[in-house]
Amino acid sequence: MRLEGKVAIITGGARGQGATEARMFAQEGAKVVIGDVRDELGMQVEAEIRELGGEAVYLHLDVTNADD
Repeated sequence: MRLEGKVAIITGGARGQGATEARMFAQEGAKVVIGDVRDELGMQVEAEIRELGGEAVYLHLDVTNADD
C-alpha cells in the first residue's frame, strides 16, 4: 500500500471528488480525516471506509469559518 503510515486530511470529503479521494486514499492504506459541513454524508463516507477495513474519522468542518 503506497500510503501506509500516512494521514490524509480531505476537506469537502462528504461527496463528489472529495469522497472519491477519501475512499482511494484509504484503499492505499492512509488514515483518512474527512472534513465537511454535510455531516450525514460525511459520516456515511466514514462508515463505508471502515466497513472495508480502512481507518477514517469524520469531523464537521466549515473552511469559511476560521474557528473551525
